[in-house]
Amino acid sequence: VGVSASVSVCSAHRNLDELGRFVARTLAAGTNVDLGVAGLAAALPGALAGLTNMAVPVIGVPMDEHGIDSCIYMPPGVPVLTAGVGKVGLKQAALAAAQVLAVGDAAVATRLRAHLDRTAKAPLFDVPAPPRA
Repeated sequence: VGVSASVSVCSAHRNLDELGRFVARTLAAGTNVDLGVAGLAAALPGALAGLTNMAVPVIGVPMDEHGIDSCIYMPPGVPVLTAGVGKVGLKQAALAAAQVLAVGDAAVATRLRAHLDRTAKAPLFDVPAPPRA
């Protein structure tokens, strides 16, 4: 839908200082929403929420069922939104982030609406043609 993004690969356990610097840079640059992909220990979304001091919404995406609890059972006052699990969750989180941005940006809202209209008409699944006899 035509929004800019900053990407960094960090571990909440192994690279916390680097993660903190990344968050400081993106907040200074005007970031409006953060996405955190929850890997093995699924700590990244919660770490993002803590490091941003809840200045922006954080959307967590657990990559498998093992990370779900870490995204949805956050301490009071440290919200992390969860949009889905795995690859589908990543797509849902990107759309949710665009929705957050669309609230304050009519151009993003228009592009998002057009994208959603196009995808609503697309088939849900690619069904292979039956084999020829």
